[in-house]
Amino acid sequence: MKLQFNLSKDEATAFKNFYSAVNVNDNTEEEFIKAAFILGLRTMEKSILEQMKAEMEKQQQEEGVSESVEFVEDETNETEKTEE
Repeated sequence: MKLQFNLSKDEATAFKNFYSAVNVNDNTEEEFIKAAFILGLRTMEKSILEQMKAEMEKQQQEEGVSESVEFVEDETNETEKTEE
């Protein structure tokens, strides 16, 4: 899959400065962008799950249900699997 982002000149300069400042693992620019994108998606997913849990708990309180909501996170990272 290929994703393309069109940045303004100021945004591109800001990204290059940020990349240069925080890239301590000598990742390529492509690796850095990919990691930042994936981490951003995971953060969004976590936020959505927290909002869903809060909404479900609110509904349970309104309905008088005493059981709590529990989400089980799958810690499997598909990118870390290796072929044998």
